[in-house]
Amino acid sequence: MGRVKLQIKRIENTTNRQVTFSKRRSGLINKAYELSVLCDVDVALIMFSPSGRLSFFSGDKSPVSSESQLKDAHQEVQKCMYHLEELEKPLRHDQISIQFLDPI
Repeated sequence: MGRVKLQIKRIENTTNRQVTFSKRRSGLINKAYELSVLCDVDVALIMFSPSGRLSFFSGDKSPVSSESQLKDAHQEVQKCMYHLEELEKPLRHDQISIQFLDPI
């Protein structure tokens, strides 16, 4: 008997979502390790949980040096995302205005 095809969508239950994230994070790190060993390639994997917790893997050849540098990079990404959201706000407002002015 085979496995049931899982529909890929957000898991609404927070406990189930956290358990799934933890299990899949471990599996992904294992796969990255296997790929680096079997194929003799550089692999670097960076993940941030919904709470902002950092997880990373780097193979022997990867230039990932420290968790503090990764946290600095995460902060820079968050700043960029904040600025992007600020830039999108006027666009969303214009789209809402157009919807009200242009009845379908």
